[in-house]
Amino acid sequence: MFALVTMYPTGELSPFAAGALGHDVSPIDCYDLSDATLGPHQVLVIGSNVDQEHLARRRGVVRRFLDAGKVVIFCGHLNQDWLPGARHFEPVIPPRRKNYKVTEAADHPVFRGVALEHMSERRGVAGFFARGHHPVPDGAEVLVRLVGGQPVTYVDRVSTAGTIFVHATGDLFGYATGLADNTAAKIPGQLADWAAAEASQLQNQPLRPTPPLDQWGPLPVSPSTATGRGLAAVYGGSSHHHRALTTPKYAQHLTGGMLYLPELAQTDLTGYDGVIIPERIHQGLLDAAAPRILELLEAGGTVVSFSGGEPLPGFLPGVQWEHRPTNYWWWLEPGADLGMSTPNPHHSFFGRMGVEDCTWHYHGAVQPPPGAEVLLTLPNGDVLAYVDQVSTPGTMVIATLDPMSHYGAYFMPATERFLDGFMPWISEFSQTANNGGTTVRTAS
Repeated sequence: MFALVTMYPTGELSPFAAGALGHDVSPIDCYDLSDATLGPHQVLVIGSNVDQEHLARRRGVVRRFLDAGKVVIFCGHLNQDWLPGARHFEPVIPPRRKNYKVTEAADHPVFRGVALEHMSERRGVAGFFARGHHPVPDGAEVLVRLVGGQPVTYVDRVSTAGTIFVHATGDLFGYATGLADNTAAKIPGQLADWAAAEASQLQNQPLRPTPPLDQWGPLPVSPSTATGRGLAAVYGGSSHHHRALTTPKYAQHLTGGMLYLPELAQTDLTGYDGVIIPERIHQGLLDAAAPRILELLEAGGTVVSFSGGEPLPGFLPGVQWEHRPTNYWWWLEPGADLGMSTPNPHHSFFGRMGVEDCTWHYHGAVQPPPGAEVLLTLPNGDVLAYVDQVSTPGTMVIATLDPMSHYGAYFMPATERFLDGFMPWISEFSQTANNGGTTVRTAS
């Protein structure tokens, strides 16, 4: 019944993805999306971390699925033209707690019995549900609005012969999971039940007339902006990566541009000073590019790798990642203190930021090889970040932090402070290291 498009393994499945909501759910790798793989399914679910650049190249597949009288559910920030009728995400401005309040919800099966305040907040925190909106196609049904009138959830039965359900920001299938006293915990099951009923109804009625397909071909232009030198970043195609890597104050440090992940295995990286690998990226394609990344390290270049719940790349020499449960709510506890500290406060890493700018949460721990410089630790001895200039001729900066995803999702202010300091630092650091100079060890 349900096809769930996936990008990377997290080890943590939502009740919906695990099939615990009473519906069959089949995972489909984003890069395997085709008419054949979608054929047996009636509902296609696409989340916020999917490569939208690739979806734009497969948008005919999505359109044909809908024109067969089926259902597509998208929760996230649209930033490429692959979803019929939909327009790009627009964030709430200014980004303030009071502006994320839900003030209107239609009497609709998905939100029936859900209190508005439970949509607006989780454990007193606002912004999980929606941090903006997508302009609504003419004739679509608006289900939920924010206090400013923005239509954050809508159903579109006019753009195709199928039904499109769009929600801005939060993954509704994972929303309020584990919060038994929160009525928003009803949303995942009610959304699944509604989608199944909607698909069944569509399949049992004549297909609606559809707009012509002649203007709905693929968009084959590569998003790579690679220059062949300087500091570059791997771009996984998600809206979160896109915002983090194209925001001008960060993009100015990416003199090597963006390297589109599906093309990375065919790209010579040896001319670059360094490459940043964001978290929450497709592990299969990253593994395929391992020889190119290792060549960069052998040439004396710098590789940065973050983790957002997925293991760090196993091909990176000396990297040993271990799972740790992520506590997203530690800061709500009395006397809250994550306990993060550094044994190297004078390292140049801290020249533009402090430990507090690295403190939001973490995804696992690492075992640094002998001789590596530890940057961030916890009271129990767990290491969260280090610099390794001993395992290869190059440099590796390894961290179990996820700044790109959170900044890209307009969430977690500390990640912006982190990137404000990290991006100029890594630009200077990688250039110095690659040019054979003496790496600066003391904070300025």
